[in-house]
Amino acid sequence: MSLFDVILQVLLFIIPSLVLLYQFIFFYLGKSRYYDSVTIKDYPFISILVPTKGESVDVIQGLLDNLSQVEWDKSKMEVIIISDDDREYFNKMLNSLRIPQGLEVRLYNREGKEKKGYKSGALAYGFQKSRGELVITLDVDARLDKDSLKRAYAHMLGYGCDAVTMNWIGYTKNSYSRLAKGLLVSTLVADYSILNGRDRVGFKVFPVGCGTMFKRKAIEEVGEWDYTMIQDDLEIGARLIRRGKRICSSNSPVQVEVPDNFYAFYVQQTRWAMGSTEVLIRRFRDLVKSNVGLLRKVDMFLFLMQYFPFAITFVSALVLSVYGFIGKGDPLNSPIIVIWLLALGSYVYSFVYVARKLGMKLVESLRSLGKLSSYSVAISPFILISIFKAFSGRRTYVVTPKGKITKTKAIYIIGVFGFYFLLASVSFFLKQEFISGLWLAYYSAGYLFAFFSELLNK
Repeated sequence: MSLFDVILQVLLFIIPSLVLLYQFIFFYLGKSRYYDSVTIKDYPFISILVPTKGESVDVIQGLLDNLSQVEWDKSKMEVIIISDDDREYFNKMLNSLRIPQGLEVRLYNREGKEKKGYKSGALAYGFQKSRGELVITLDVDARLDKDSLKRAYAHMLGYGCDAVTMNWIGYTKNSYSRLAKGLLVSTLVADYSILNGRDRVGFKVFPVGCGTMFKRKAIEEVGEWDYTMIQDDLEIGARLIRRGKRICSSNSPVQVEVPDNFYAFYVQQTRWAMGSTEVLIRRFRDLVKSNVGLLRKVDMFLFLMQYFPFAITFVSALVLSVYGFIGKGDPLNSPIIVIWLLALGSYVYSFVYVARKLGMKLVESLRSLGKLSSYSVAISPFILISIFKAFSGRRTYVVTPKGKITKTKAIYIIGVFGFYFLLASVSFFLKQEFISGLWLAYYSAGYLFAFFSELLNK
C-alpha cells in the first residue's frame, strides 16, 4: 500500500468515520430529554429581538399573534422588530400589521449610517433600543409554545446559566417536500447532538441564531453582536465562552421553519459554512484564551470546522477521480471501509430513530434521508468556495428564502461534477478496481440525484 493510498483512505474513510461516530456519541447522550421543575416567583422584563428583511407581512403577523399567546406577564415583555427593508416596504408593514392587544411592539427601520452589517448589526441595533433584563433572539418565522419562555427561564435559574438555547423543532408548510421532511429530522438530530449531548458531558455549547435567551448583563459584559460578522450566534458565543459565561441547552421548544427547496437549502448551508469559518478565524484567539480544558477547546474548534469534511471529501474525490483515469491500482481497497460503513450506519440509525419518533414510516424516513444526503453532497463544491471566501475576507450575505422557489445555475455545475465522477467510477470498474469504483459511484449518485431532481422540478 502506497503513501498515496493511505492518505486517500484517511481523507475519505477515517476522517468522515470519526466525525460521524463522534456525533453519534453526543446524539446517544442527548436523545433523552430532561425537564425542569423550578418554581418561578418573579418574572423579569424580557425583550424579544426580531430582525427582518424581505419577509411577508403575514409571516410577521403570525409571530406577533403567536407571542401574544405566550405565558409571560405582558407588562414585562416587549417585541422589537428591526427591519432592513426599504422605507416603502417598511411603511407598508407599519400600516398592515395588527398589534395584538396587550403586546408591546416597537418597529425600527435601519437606514443610512444605522444600517451596519446584516443580521448581527440588526441585533446590535435592537439591543441598544431594548430594556429587558432578559433578551431573546427570534426569526420572524419562529413559533413558541405557550410555556417556552417560562421553561427556558426556569432552566436558566436552575442551572445558573448566562444564556440558554431552546430545543429546535423544525416545521414546514410544504408537506410534499422530502427535503423539508429530511430537514425536520436532521434539525432534531442536531439538537440532540450539537446542543443537548454536548451540554450533558460538560462541553461548551454555542448559542443558536433563533431561540437563545440571554441575560442582559452577560451581553453588556462581552459587548453586543459584532455587525462586521455573518454568524451572529457563534460570534457572540465565542466571546461569552472567552469570558467564562455559561451557555446551556434546554428542553424549551422553539419551532423553526426549514428550507423546502434546493435553492433555499443551498443558500442557508453555504452561508453557515462561510459564517462558522469566519468565526473560527476571527475568534480563534478568544477560544484559545478561554479558561476551559484542552479537550473542550478541541471540541469547540471541531464544532466550528463542521463543514470542513464536506470540502475535504470533495477535493479528495477530485484527486481519486483523476487517478482513476491516469493511475493503476485501487487506492481505497482496504478493510478500513468497514469502519466507514459502520459510521454511516450510526447516522442512519440516528436519523431513522428520530424520524420514527416524529411519526414517519420507515420507507418515508429513508427516502427523506436519501434526498437530504444527496443534496448535502451535491453542494460540497460550493461549501468549499464559501470556506475560501471566509479565509479571503470576500464575504457575501443572502437571506435564506424559505418558502420561495428560486432556480440557480449551480445545479448545472452539480450535474457536470456528477457525470464526471460517474465516468471516473466507470474507469475504475473497467480496470477491475472495484472499491474505488463503487465509492465514486456512490459519491456521484448524490450529485446526479440532485441534478435530475431539480431539472425535473420534483
